[in-house]
Amino acid sequence: MSLATKTKSNVLLIADDSEAIRILLKEAITLGNIKKKIVEADNGIDAVKLFRQYKPDLIILDIFMPKADGLQVLHAFDKLNRQSKIIITSASENMKFIQQAKGHRISGILLKPFTKQNASQVITQVMNQPW
Repeated sequence: MSLATKTKSNVLLIADDSEAIRILLKEAITLGNIKKKIVEADNGIDAVKLFRQYKPDLIILDIFMPKADGLQVLHAFDKLNRQSKIIITSASENMKFIQQAKGHRISGILLKPFTKQNASQVITQVMNQPW
C-alpha cells in the first residue's frame, strides 16, 4: 500500500521556462474545458515551491528548465511523497531524458513541438485516468 497522498486539489501546475509554451498549454486547457486553478513556474526551483504550496493533482513539467531540470524536480516530487499525475514535455531528440523520467510516476508525454489540440487531448486523457 502506497503512503502517497491521493487527494484532489483542483490545481494544475505548468512548469516550463518558455512563456510561449505556458500560454499554449493554458489555451489547450481551456480548449479541453478543464476547470482547474492554474499556477505557473518558469524554473525547477519554483516548480517545487509551487508543488509544496498547492499540492496540484496535475503537473505539466518540462524536462529542460533553469535552476533545476525536470529530472531533479521529479526526484524532489518523489521525496515529498505525494501522488500527482505528471505530463512531461520535451523535444523528441531528448529521448534519453524522457526514458529516465519514465522511472517516475509519469502519466503522459507531450513531444515538442505540439499543437494546442494535441496538448488538449493528452491533458484530457491524463485527467480521465484513474488514480
